[in-house]
Amino acid sequence: MNRTIKLSLVVAIIASPMLAMAHSGATGIVKKRMETMKDVGAVMKELGAMVKGEVDFDAAIVAKRGGDLKSHAASIPALFPANSIHGPSEALPQIWENFEEFSQIASELESAAAALSGVTQLSALPAGLLAAGKTCKACHSDYRKP
Repeated sequence: MNRTIKLSLVVAIIASPMLAMAHSGATGIVKKRMETMKDVGAVMKELGAMVKGEVDFDAAIVAKRGGDLKSHAASIPALFPANSIHGPSEALPQIWENFEEFSQIASELESAAAALSGVTQLSALPAGLLAAGKTCKACHSDYRKP
């Protein structure tokens, strides 16, 4: 399977559920983290469209959206304070049982996003997006309801 197809699958797996998330009834920090994760999915989808050739590559957009992703990644641990599993949350209790590991994955996303924001050529975008996507997938696998 070539790299573009793999990347497209990762982006689809990550972005689709986040964009379909129902925010109905969510309030406070739970709503804020849902909105943050929705934007993370939108970033991945937008940059994935460049990789797939659906939109033209634009280094300025990559830099901006990579920066947005980096900001979101840095905020993730604070979006999951203790006992914030109430409401329509898809968060699993394992987040708080393994908070250090959970936070480390967010830190890895932040690093991948920083590298992604520096991408200036289309040829480097798939690898950068794949690195970010792997951190999203790792977190969803262990810390999010299916």
